Amino acid sequence: MSPGGPALLHAAVVADDPDELVPLCLPVVDAALAVGAPVEVVLDRRGARAFRAARPDAGLQLPSPVDVDAATLGHRLADRETGAVVVGRVCADAAPPDRPFAEDALTVLLADRPLSVVCVYAPAQVEEARRTHPWLLTAGGPVLSPDHTPPATTSPVPAAVLGSSVDRVPVPDGAALAALRHRFAAAVRDAGLDGERAEAAVLAAHEAMLLACGVDLAGRADLPPGDHTLDVRVSAEAVVAECRGVPRDPGGSGMADQDPRFAHLARFCDHATAHDDRHGRTVRVLTGTR
Repeated sequence: MSPGGPALLHAAVVADDPDELVPLCLPVVDAALAVGAPVEVVLDRRGARAFRAARPDAGLQLPSPVDVDAATLGHRLADRETGAVVVGRVCADAAPPDRPFAEDALTVLLADRPLSVVCVYAPAQVEEARRTHPWLLTAGGPVLSPDHTPPATTSPVPAAVLGSSVDRVPVPDGAALAALRHRFAAAVRDAGLDGERAEAAVLAAHEAMLLACGVDLAGRADLPPGDHTLDVRVSAEAVVAECRGVPRDPGGSGMADQDPRFAHLARFCDHATAHDDRHGRTVRVLTGTR
């Protein structure tokens, strides 16, 4: 996890040889092993061998890189145990145009998860590694990357994990919430969900819009007028409601995922993220379709 807090450690480590890579990663790996958290090494045969030799009794998970892509990894990690670690080149080996989008997608989707995702980059890729990662893993431990460019909060940057946009619903005021529920319910049905799980997904989207707009969920739920939108995203594994609003009062610290209303909506979906920026608030709720 990131130093000083429980959130995601999404770090780049720059190394050209397994003998150089393994010592840089061992402090993070050993911290996970010490609490019984799983460690997954997604590298070629030589890299996997080096980690296995360094910790022969640790029971490391060593999937083949050809079986792991960024989208699958992001969805799977959203449900991993606290403290889990993944080391690999899943994003670095993606096609150059897709690489920054894949990294940004992991940063967005896993922002509130207490995990460590260590992305291995070659020295020739150091500038890209610094730009696409909040953290850098060095011999002295994780340090903040001074060159990191935070992901955009709207499409198309997170699409690698969050799925393609299939519908965009304007929500200018409280009267439009019925249209939000109706159109998201249609997307949920098309994604193959039904029954209580479908109802919960629609409720999560409704509550996410309320939080995005700064509505007090314990009081009278009424949206302030504004340029609020719902972006419906669907992938092979999930349906996502991405709600963008401009709160009248974002709340004390401005950290949306620490708002007590966030815990309320998170009960109705498989995964949720929320954050504020100078333009407003984005809340995303994800429900798996498998």
